[in-house]
Amino acid sequence: LITHDLGVVAGMAHEVAVMYMGRVVERSDTISLFESPRHPYTAALLRSIPGVGARKERLATISGSVPDPFQQIAGCPFHPRCEEKVEGRCDRGDPPELRTLGTGQRVACVLR
Repeated sequence: LITHDLGVVAGMAHEVAVMYMGRVVERSDTISLFESPRHPYTAALLRSIPGVGARKERLATISGSVPDPFQQIAGCPFHPRCEEKVEGRCDRGDPPELRTLGTGQRVACVLR
């Protein structure tokens, strides 16, 4: 199942892979992903979901724009938009590979 609707994901999937710019940046069981997202992109997506009931605040957004898919970006492809980026770590070399954390979640982030 491929979708941008995280409500559908929560109701239908047992395991989730979150992609950014054509790369999997996080892979986890659904409950862990929603309770404790490990990649900054996943966390930003979850903050942008509208809550139930009357809206009192503006929805959170992800700053910047999605890069041109043909543009080659050094390091993590999300780093130009990431609130947690560390200059010299996140913007250098090849994109990080998925690593398994102690929680069993897999994340492609040099900061985790």
